[in-house]
Amino acid sequence: MQAEIPILYIACPYAHSDPATQKHRFETACRAASLLMKSGIVVFSPLSHSVPIAEIGGIPEDHDFWMLQDKSILRHCSEMLILGLPGWQQSHGVIDEMFTALAMRIPITLIEEADIDNLPTIPQTAKHFLQSKIFS
Repeated sequence: MQAEIPILYIACPYAHSDPATQKHRFETACRAASLLMKSGIVVFSPLSHSVPIAEIGGIPEDHDFWMLQDKSILRHCSEMLILGLPGWQQSHGVIDEMFTALAMRIPITLIEEADIDNLPTIPQTAKHFLQSKIFS
């Protein structure tokens, strides 16, 4: 029997009235996913996955539609990493994902935006909810 490979779910705010802020959030999520993937961590980044699909496929920005998609995958993930970009605490998506992860006892690590470029290294200032297995 093959051991299950841990999957890291990246939560990041997206919706914003300023298109430049949305673009920054998307690119930051992609950058974080890239750094983690290069280090050998298996990653699911909802923004990296969903934004291009929505744009090319003409899928509207519907919170409930995307939460169904994302939380269905979150249930199969081992851990969550929250990218602490400005606005993450007001993001309905991030808060919803966080409560879903906590209810399922999925460990969560929260890092500040300034620490993203140091991934996969997690700073001592990171906040942990449940014990991380990926970032130990």
